[in-house]
Order: sequence, then C-alpha cells, then structure tokens
Amino acid sequence: MLDELMTAGAIVIILLLDFMIKEKKGIIAGFYTLFTLALLGFVAYYKRDGILFLGAYVYDGLSWFSKIIILAGAFLTGLLSINTIKINKKYIGAYYAILLSSVLGMMVLVSSKELITMYVGLETTTISLYALTAIYKKDDFSLEAGIKYLVLGVISSAVLLYGISLVYASTGSTSLERIMSFTGTNGSNALFITGVIMMLLGMGFKLSMVPMHVWTPDVYQGAPTPITAFISVASKAAGFIFALRVLSYTFVKFSFIWVPIVSILASLTMTIGNLVAIHQKNVKRLLAYSTISQAGYILVGFVGASVEGMSSVLFYLVAYTVTNMAAFAVIIGLSNITSSDELDDYSGLAQREPLLALTFLLALLSLAGIPPLAGFVGKFYLFYAAMQKGYLWLVIAGALNSTISLYYYLLVLKHMYIFDRTKEYPKIKLTFGVRVALLLTIAAILLIGIFPFYFVDKTIEISQRLFM
Repeated sequence: MLDELMTAGAIVIILLLDFMIKEKKGIIAGFYTLFTLALLGFVAYYKRDGILFLGAYVYDGLSWFSKIIILAGAFLTGLLSINTIKINKKYIGAYYAILLSSVLGMMVLVSSKELITMYVGLETTTISLYALTAIYKKDDFSLEAGIKYLVLGVISSAVLLYGISLVYASTGSTSLERIMSFTGTNGSNALFITGVIMMLLGMGFKLSMVPMHVWTPDVYQGAPTPITAFISVASKAAGFIFALRVLSYTFVKFSFIWVPIVSILASLTMTIGNLVAIHQKNVKRLLAYSTISQAGYILVGFVGASVEGMSSVLFYLVAYTVTNMAAFAVIIGLSNITSSDELDDYSGLAQREPLLALTFLLALLSLAGIPPLAGFVGKFYLFYAAMQKGYLWLVIAGALNSTISLYYYLLVLKHMYIFDRTKEYPKIKLTFGVRVALLLTIAAILLIGIFPFYFVDKTIEISQRLFM
C-alpha cells in the first residue's frame, strides 16, 4: 500500500503547511502538483503485483492502469487550479487536502476486490467531491450544485449498499473472488438478481448513466471548473473501473442478467445526452451532456466479450481523460478572463488566442470520433468489442449518436473560427499552468490517436491476465 500511504502522508503535509506557513497559496499548490506528478511517475515505472488483507486488496494490471489515469487527472487538475481557483487563501490548504483525499479514495476503490472496501473507497471519493463542488461558499450555483450532488449521491449510495447486502445475503460473502466462485457453482435466485440490478443502478449514478444522470449538468455548471474537470475524468474513470470489476469480472457468468439492461441504458444514455446537448448555450452544461453521452459510449464496451470489452473500456478511458481535460482547460483559460461560460464568449476565439481554439478544436473533434484523434480509435474499439458479441443495433445507435454529437460540437467551432467579435472582449492571458496543460493534452490526443498500438496492447494484456 505504498502508493496509498504516500498519498495519505501528502495530505498530512498539506495540512501542516496550511497551519505553519502564512503565504501558503503558491507553496501548497506547487507541492500538490509536484507530488501528483512524482507519484504518477512512480506508479507508472514501479509496476508490481501483490495481494493484501486476504485478497481484499490487490495490486494488479487493472489497478496499476487505473491509478495512472486517476493521477494524470489529478496532476492536470493541479495545473489548472494554479492562479485560477477563486477561493479565500485560508481555504487553499483545505482545497488541496480534500482533492488529494478524493484521489486516495479512488486509489483504494480501484485496488479493492471486496465489496465493503470498494464501498469505503467510493464514499471517500464522493464525500470529498461534495465538499469541493460547494467550496465557492458565496456562489449560489456552487452551493446548489453541492446540495444536489449530496442528496442524489446519498440516495444512490443507499441503493448500492442495499444491493451489496442482497448479494451478500445470497452468496454469504463480500469477496469478489468468492462471489464469482459461488455464482459459478450455484444457480441464480431472485434475491441475487435483485442485488445485481440494484448495484447496477447505484453505480449508474457515479457513471452519469440515464436515468441517474440528472445531477450532472447542475454540478458541472456550479462546481469550480477545475473540479468539474476532475469529476468528469478521474471520478468517472474510478467509477467505470468499479463497474468493470463487479460486472465484467465478478458477475461475468451472469451477464445474461445485466448485459441486456446495460445495452438498453447505453443506447438511452448516449441518445438523451446528445439530444439535450444541442440546445445548450452554456459550454459547461454542453460538456456535461457530452459527458453523459460519452458514458453511453463507454457502456457499449461492457456488452462486448470479456477480454475485448474490458480492454476497449480501459483504452477509451485513457482517450477520454486527455480529451476532456483538454476541453476543460480551454474553458478555464477563457473563463479566468471573462468570468463566464456562455457560448457567445467563444466568438472569435481563434483570433484572440489561437492555442485555446486549437485545443478546443482537437478536443471536440476527438469527442465526436473524428480520425486520426484519440476519440476515434477509442470509439472504433468500443464498437468492435460490441460487434464481437453481435450487438449490431447498439453499434449503429452509437454511430448515429456520434453524428448527432458532431452537430453541436461544430456549433462551438463555428463561434470560435467564423464569428469575429474580438473588439468586444478583453485580451486573453493564459496562466502558466493552463498553458502547460493545453500543450500536454494536445500532444496526448494526437499521440494516442496516431500511435494507439502500445495502449491497445497494454489494455489487452491487463484484461487477459485478469481472467487467467
């Protein structure tokens, strides 16, 4: 548990710095950013396998890969927060400590192979995010978003926990391995099936899956934009890893229960997300509905064959992480000057700040699935996995929805490249952290899209080893 212990230690150090240093804003922000970068490098380099606590906690390829995604999102969030997060300096230590606490919860979640431990990691993550969403105490939108997130999150957690209790009652264990072996030798019963469905619904909230998606637009709009970016990538990645371990691994022998439900919800999620996004005039809300539709695409991978489906989901999580972080980096760079997220504010952006416009162009086209960007390869792989299991109708639905999404993404690009209102808006000056994040995400979107083979091979290897 070295990664987790280091993260817990960093939280303590941030709190000590908060108490001991008077001019602490730059020091704490710098420490957080450097720590997450160093831990990302450490985890990426020091890959290992191991089992702790009688199999309840593991280090395997899936947890290793997941932590890289989570820490990459945490590092980029730190970059985007420097000189852009508008909170009182006395709350700076709390901001970074809570943010790192959420990272710690995600790391526990992705390494757990026991339902109660997973639930603890999940709640550590979400409770931290509730606080971060409402950290703008004088902003009505932020407070409203935090309250909605809390109320709906509590309901979903209750549903999930009740589902876990039903699975425990029918199998006699909360260990994923024991549940898997039990379901392999015993037939399903009504209690077990109900538990699986309730767990799926509880997870649906974390994934922004229809109909549990209603919190997403308000939270994305009201939360500080760096936190919105963090929720959209790191939190989503942890949630999907949770779903992979439970559904695609533990309940793989009972896929006839949950795969039909997931396939229908995937279709509804991508369709509703895309259709509602068309009418949005606030860019953060537009990306919120875009995120809902992206969750639908990722769910397509769950209906695929075990190895191919899991591999496609992992690959798309990487592509989605860098793409969505790029999009939110643009929003942060612009809103830091205009203090607004309305679509009209993006008029003439290509003339006002070409780097922001280029990044948004690549990010939106990647989300739409245009080659040779990361999102195209990710969607192609997801649809391929579904085709392997004969879900042609779902692939067609995904392709049609990608076409629909291109319409509202092009509306944003139209404002940036065709409209010219440069005289009406102030000059844009990007912070160092935002500029670095923009360049890193541009490089990643192009690299993953043009040279996807390393990532595909790595995700296939991880998936195969999990089912050995």
